[in-house]
Amino acid sequence: MINKPSDISVSIVTFNNIYIIEKRLIELLNIFKLSKVSKVFIVDNASTDGTADFIKNIAQRDKLIEPILLSENRGFGFGHNQAIALSNSKYHLIMNLDATPKTNETISKMVEYMNQNYDINLLSPLVRFPDGSIQFLTRNEPTVFDLGIRFMGSKWFPKRQNKFIHRSDGYDHKQIIRNATGSFMLFRLKALQEIGGFDERYFLYMEDTDITKSINQNGKAIFSPDFEIVHEWQRRNHSASGAKLMLKSMIKYFNKWGWKLW
Repeated sequence: MINKPSDISVSIVTFNNIYIIEKRLIELLNIFKLSKVSKVFIVDNASTDGTADFIKNIAQRDKLIEPILLSENRGFGFGHNQAIALSNSKYHLIMNLDATPKTNETISKMVEYMNQNYDINLLSPLVRFPDGSIQFLTRNEPTVFDLGIRFMGSKWFPKRQNKFIHRSDGYDHKQIIRNATGSFMLFRLKALQEIGGFDERYFLYMEDTDITKSINQNGKAIFSPDFEIVHEWQRRNHSASGAKLMLKSMIKYFNKWGWKLW
């Protein structure tokens, strides 16, 4: 099935990515064009390293790109919401700059699958590291305990941590996903707009968990291993500043959805 040019839009949020953006966009734009993507929104969160100027220049050469250059950094969700508000496609792909579809047909096949399954509003693929190993991202809806022990390290309550990430049963079959990764999320745009996009109270972390829960309130968020991407994952919450941001986002999440301790 060939997608119509207006079927798919994409948004990528950047912040001080000048060291990788040219190489990544060259690779991704080829995939986007083969996938009949109609518009690629590159949202820059007030970079200070020349990223915004590069985006502006490449957008002048390639009309597929629409730059959104923000004057301040208000976070991952806020950035993507600027693109969501301007999109008029059937599907909208939220992705990170360092995520790559495994094949040139991955996006098209995901769209075809959603065209055949009208109750799916979010489709999440299998995510692998560059070495081919699986990233265990088919996670349960979090509790305070689950997130707390993950801060402490993998040696604490390993059975519970493995259950949280569905290590033994979460990566070989289609299933409803409660906690999808924000590195690559294909949404039915109408459903995404109906829930108001991302909750902008989260600057970073938990916004993907939050939006997965919101989608599941009115439809289905589905994980499928039939579609794969490669993601060079950077876990910033290992730093003190990242941990502080994560803690703030956790509090906001549980205040919104209820404090489930165990």
